[in-house]
Amino acid sequence: MDERDRLKALIVEKCVIHGDFVLASGQRSKVFFDCKRVTLDPEGIHLIAGLLLDLIDDLARRDGRPIDAIGGPTIGADPVVGHVAGLSWERAIQGAGSRSRPALRPLRGFLVRKEAKNHGTKRGIENDIPKGSRVVIFEDVVTTGGSTLEAIGRAEEAGLEVAAVVTVVDREQGGAEALARYRYHPLFKKSEFGL
Repeated sequence: MDERDRLKALIVEKCVIHGDFVLASGQRSKVFFDCKRVTLDPEGIHLIAGLLLDLIDDLARRDGRPIDAIGGPTIGADPVVGHVAGLSWERAIQGAGSRSRPALRPLRGFLVRKEAKNHGTKRGIENDIPKGSRVVIFEDVVTTGGSTLEAIGRAEEAGLEVAAVVTVVDREQGGAEALARYRYHPLFKKSEFGL
């Protein structure tokens, strides 16, 4: 079983919940994807981070331009952003002495708050990512894309260039259309789970 298949099996096992739910978008649903059950799971987060790094590396190679950081809306993105940043450093160190595999650049992580803090640094984005940096925005689940677009807006206001948007699961309820002007890459779509 490859990494993607194993992650899909974990999502089916841990994250698909049946009932009557109100989503962040305000829509009602009989199925809820609680992806925090894999983003906070040791195996799940490691699989997600590996798949994201492979995707990010592929995007950077195709563009001929590096991607500098990964971030997203706080709570949903927090564990994955941290793990991806750490794993990117590890991969960069491992690839540094290899001729067959050029050294990857470690990615910095950042988190986007719904509202800027009203104390301390009063930041809306946690971590100091330089203006002009190319970034990937990560969201655990996308329904209509509303919260993802808010995070993108804050990142762009901070002078960051959004190179791509990635999610674990796209619920296929308008998110892809809302994010169409960005390179949008769901690892899975709801329909892949037969729901």
